[in-house]
Amino acid sequence: MSDPLLSVQRLYVGFPGESERRYAVEDVSFELPAGGTLGVIGESGSGKSQTMLAILGLTPRQATVEGSIRFEGRELTGLSERALNRVRGAGIGCVFQNPMSSLNPYLRIGAQMVEGMRTHLGLSQADAWAEGLRLLDAVRISDAANRMRQYPHELSGGMCQRVMLAIALSCRPRLLIADEPTTALDVTVQAQLLDLIREQSRARGLSMLLISHDLAVVATMCERVAVMRQGQLIEQGDTQALMSAPQHPYTRALLAAAEVR
Repeated sequence: MSDPLLSVQRLYVGFPGESERRYAVEDVSFELPAGGTLGVIGESGSGKSQTMLAILGLTPRQATVEGSIRFEGRELTGLSERALNRVRGAGIGCVFQNPMSSLNPYLRIGAQMVEGMRTHLGLSQADAWAEGLRLLDAVRISDAANRMRQYPHELSGGMCQRVMLAIALSCRPRLLIADEPTTALDVTVQAQLLDLIREQSRARGLSMLLISHDLAVVATMCERVAVMRQGQLIEQGDTQALMSAPQHPYTRALLAAAEVR
């Protein structure tokens, strides 16, 4: 049996100060095989995003991170910022929650598309620009040449999130992390974006870690699901099996709430 692409073992993320919970993430463990899809679900404050930030080495400076995070067999915990920068983008691509704040408002779309490819892939300006156009086409942004010359505020939220997906894919990562990628988008645009993420992940053979509070999204996108509550991973397993026969009362409550809506 081959080693997992991503292995998180006994992860703790803590913050200084007094609170009822000592850790934002407490003793979380899971694995993701190459080509696999895992959905992490839970209510706001359950530790989903802090887990993702720990994987990427992007937790706030005052946070303490303990445990093991291995990507392609390499330990990420404790790596220098310079070493982590080589993993982000080229190894792990990420689509964050808010596209309007994720993109730099002072740079044109083309400049933001090209930067990572020149840094991680060593492409020339012309080749990176051509690849940027191709990627915008792949995520179904019309008139890509014109969009490359626009600023983020000239695009809709849905288009900005498609740009973020194109940027996340641009350096040919092996893992795509999508952290609530449809937040603040209307229902129609949400469905289109999720279809694109699924389509592009399958076409490129990517592993995917999808963070969401939406059970319906996870059920359609992921082979396995992990449920978090108050910083702890309380249940995980095959999506169909977990959805049909949840073992933890909290998971049953989440499913019941989804059915009520």
